Amino acid sequence: MKKVLGLALIAAVSAPSAFATSIEYFAGGGFGSHYSEMKVEGYKLDDRTGAFHIRGGAYIDEVHRVTLTANFAGDAEMSSITFGSDSLTTDLNQNEWLASYDYVHALNNEFSIFGGVSAGLIKNKLTLTEVYQGQTDSISDSETDFAVGAQVGVQYALTKELSIDGTYRNMGKSYNEDGIKITNSEFAISLDYRF
Repeated sequence: MKKVLGLALIAAVSAPSAFATSIEYFAGGGFGSHYSEMKVEGYKLDDRTGAFHIRGGAYIDEVHRVTLTANFAGDAEMSSITFGSDSLTTDLNQNEWLASYDYVHALNNEFSIFGGVSAGLIKNKLTLTEVYQGQTDSISDSETDFAVGAQVGVQYALTKELSIDGTYRNMGKSYNEDGIKITNSEFAISLDYRF
């Protein structure tokens, strides 16, 4: 009985260290092309703008990846109406704080493909700017909402520690109230360092 308890104790003590060696952490960042779409009572407004992100996470057993991402998109000009020197412009700014899970499948030593799901908070800031007879007035409102989405991509390993991801992510609806629906998607390139 003492041998069984001793073996069980050794197994229990060594299991966390064996599990810990199968986790690799990473940090990185990148940039992308962010697409925003706003539907207002049947009218579709959309624009594409640049975005940048920072992220970090962990690989578990090389096939499971969890990631936390902060993504910041520039102002997307959703609409602009001009009458001579007067104008009315609608801009949408979106910032995302996302948690993601990906299943990573290695094709060979350099290339892998992945797919997964994301969930998190998206801050939508809408700004209306009016220029009338040389005077500029602007109003803005923002709201942070929960959204879910999915992503797919390809990864290229530059070295054992450095890799590049090309990712397409669609976050679905991040706002849906008062006849206004806002959705977004993004194609992004990331450079990550494993440690």
